[in-house]
Amino acid sequence: MKKSLLFVVIATLIVACQNNDPFTPSTEPLVVTGYNGVQSRTAFGTPDSSVIPYIWSAGDRVWLGGQQSSALTEDSTLARFEFDGGTAIIGSEGHIFYNMTDEANSAKVLATQSADGNLGNDGDFGYALLDEFNTFCLEHKTAYIWFDTKTTDDDMPKLNSIKVSTEGASIAGERTYNVANGDWDNTITSGSSTITLNFEGGKQLQSANEGVMAAMVVLPAEVAGTKITVVYTFADGSTFTEIKSPSNDFTSGATQRIVTTINKENLVAPGPAYELRVLTFEDEDKKFSPYTLDYAGVEITKWSDLIDDPQYGGPLMYGDCMTAMYTWYDQGNTELTHTFPDNYSYCYWGGGHAISNYWGAGWTDEDRNNHIAKYYGEDYVMENAGNDSMLGWFNVQLMIPVEAHSGENFAVHYGYKDEESYIENLPEVSFADDVARVIDHMWVTNTNYTLNQLYNGVKSEEGNNFGGNWEGLTEDAWLKLVAQGFDEVDADADAEPISEVEFYLVQGENVVTDWEKWDLSGLGAVKKVRFNFLYSDEMGGRFGFTIPGYFAYDDIAVRFEK
Repeated sequence: MKKSLLFVVIATLIVACQNNDPFTPSTEPLVVTGYNGVQSRTAFGTPDSSVIPYIWSAGDRVWLGGQQSSALTEDSTLARFEFDGGTAIIGSEGHIFYNMTDEANSAKVLATQSADGNLGNDGDFGYALLDEFNTFCLEHKTAYIWFDTKTTDDDMPKLNSIKVSTEGASIAGERTYNVANGDWDNTITSGSSTITLNFEGGKQLQSANEGVMAAMVVLPAEVAGTKITVVYTFADGSTFTEIKSPSNDFTSGATQRIVTTINKENLVAPGPAYELRVLTFEDEDKKFSPYTLDYAGVEITKWSDLIDDPQYGGPLMYGDCMTAMYTWYDQGNTELTHTFPDNYSYCYWGGGHAISNYWGAGWTDEDRNNHIAKYYGEDYVMENAGNDSMLGWFNVQLMIPVEAHSGENFAVHYGYKDEESYIENLPEVSFADDVARVIDHMWVTNTNYTLNQLYNGVKSEEGNNFGGNWEGLTEDAWLKLVAQGFDEVDADADAEPISEVEFYLVQGENVVTDWEKWDLSGLGAVKKVRFNFLYSDEMGGRFGFTIPGYFAYDDIAVRFEK
């Protein structure tokens, strides 16, 4: 059933509904004639005498005696419905129901409707009694919202949808009409306080509407004195929201009118269709359940419990290299998890992501001794003066030259894979719940250890000889991180990534020494991400990558769809 686009009263529609004498059944073919009654009045905005006449639509059917009529073939203001079985289907009462979404007197108003003008397919519902002339005047028992939406801007984007939300009152759902009481039953099933009206292909707003711009079917509901939220969404994703306080309820057959003028200056730019959840590694943000690293005899109740001491040879990162695994899980937040990979052992020298809070400015050899003295004691430095095997940079491998990007904690990656390295499995983070998501970004920086080697060249000190010929930065030097995305959590070491993104830690003499944002969204939705290094030729040696393969990251953000 449609609402006419003319604000006029069609005389042929104004037919009084009357109750007449009982029927005398016969077996003759039955044709009934239906009129639509005019019952629309404005309620929102400034009331006037405008009305919205109803007309029948092609495809409309009515119910009589539990049987549905044949469908109409064209739009009309007066319709003839045919039934098989003759007047015997009328029974003694002749109840007529207009219902296109359910059977007879059980109405179903949809929570998602189409603005094509056919209200019957959205749940429009009516009732009538057949008279002795086999005619009836339909009384509309659902309610309606008439949108008179306009604009004075010529370049407005098209309107895609209108969403109406009440403060809890069900305006969509399934409800039964009780003819004995002449009213709706109280029970509503599959109720919804929101209805969305969609405009297929979009609707171009005009400065004036020659008729009803759009109409929505709603179940009768008590809304007077409450607030109704109306959200208009446009093709470019922008929105306009207004709050209405109706003075009248949605009563059977009544039409509430919403008159709105929307211009581009009123639109709110679209926001992201997702929320960002951030892994900060901070104790106050911890959500995971406590667990134990059995090999170290340590219970992990907060992120700081994962910070090893000392940084090299500590019980967490080097406690049981053959059977035990250092692991963490951001449970209940980003769902990211990490476990040291198996590279002939599970210790940090085989790669991994260790939690750290170690930091201090400077990356010269003198700075190194100061850093070691800070964490190992000045006596330790004095006792081992000149002994590179005891004072090498690896002793402070978890240090960065700046404070954490936020809070105190961060993660330090170690591990790379090239043609010369012994590493088979690169360090990785994955989603523990096996759901593919977009990792939006992380903040990254170099470690002091890496910066020392980048600026000063490869050292020959014991435990720090990578066998290369690197003597320091040149204009041709470059070093970059590579993140590889995978669509399977259990993808093995030889699996091909589905996506890759890169980030330069070194470009010529430009070196990252502070936190910088690395956009990872280009990986797309993935279940796992591996990290590796790529480098310029002069950074390679007989054992492969000459520079220590470390970088630090913090505040890794993951998109969760709203």
